[in-house]
Amino acid sequence: MSKNIIVTSGPTNERIDAVMKITNMSTGALGAIVADELLKEEKLGKLYYISPKLAYKPGTKSEKLEFVQTESAVDLLKALKDIITNNDIYGIVHSAAVGDYYGEYAITGEQLASLIASELYNKELDKEELERTILEVIKNPDMITDNTHKISSYQDNLMVKLGLTPKVISSIKEFDPSIKLIGFKLLDGVSKEELISVASRLREKNKADYIVANDLSRIGNGKHYATIINEDGIYKECETKDDISKTLRKILFK
Repeated sequence: MSKNIIVTSGPTNERIDAVMKITNMSTGALGAIVADELLKEEKLGKLYYISPKLAYKPGTKSEKLEFVQTESAVDLLKALKDIITNNDIYGIVHSAAVGDYYGEYAITGEQLASLIASELYNKELDKEELERTILEVIKNPDMITDNTHKISSYQDNLMVKLGLTPKVISSIKEFDPSIKLIGFKLLDGVSKEELISVASRLREKNKADYIVANDLSRIGNGKHYATIINEDGIYKECETKDDISKTLRKILFK
């Protein structure tokens, strides 16, 4: 019986204006290598590869491969929901580096100062009321800089308010609890014990079947050390992207 798989890859891009984005350093290289490995599998039905335009793509040409282009975390979440709802998906390799924040709005310092001054003018407030009033202005300003066009390169005192993006991995099992979910966690310069502990909590919280735990300080020069964990603890330790991809193929098609 063939199995349909989704691979998410690359960064998410959150727009500040028509040309500026909040993104991260992910290239999607690992996701592309995983997809190429899965495309070698005879039992693969269809592989949906979800990534932004400029991320790495699998090099394999196959009728089983369908590209789905997304940009923001919201785009990614919508694409996952659509594919899972309308298809029989066996497993997901969620390697996309979903950004934690998006640009909620942009405002100049002068605009913000004017709004706060107008709200506080001639009001006698205690410290707690003052903090609450200022925070409300910051959360819901009456005037913001238009982010549908390019903000001027000469705009002084520009400020960007960040909001939290949706936690994509948290929604996957809500779409279909039976999906075999492989998530990823990246930390930098931590002990092996801490990396495994954080990844284990992520796995439990999001009902993932496996988590690929990575340490940024151990990625480079042809190496990509990773510890794959499941409900029993450490499943396998890998040293390269190829090793990771072959292990994930085994997990999905064993």
